[in-house]
Amino acid sequence: MLRYRAVYRLQRGSFFAEVHDFPEATSFGATLAEARAHLLSALRYAAERRLRHGEQLPIPDANHSPGDVYLVELLTLLPRGDNTLGVEVAF
Repeated sequence: MLRYRAVYRLQRGSFFAEVHDFPEATSFGATLAEARAHLLSALRYAAERRLRHGEQLPIPDANHSPGDVYLVELLTLLPRGDNTLGVEVAF
């Protein structure tokens, strides 16, 4: 189980979301819920892709400062028995 920090920015009426440790995991949406749902899918896809290619998942960078953001939350990657990953918002 790994936890990555997701950041959400509100720009021009839309929410933009990213996971610093996975530059390829970004999303946007008209609402925070929409941007979050897209980001969960993007993170899962990016992590599974790395594993399929024999790459290790990055160690979460707790020292990265996200700057000016609307919201920061932790996303948890959970291994499943079928060689896939689940992604949940950590509470």
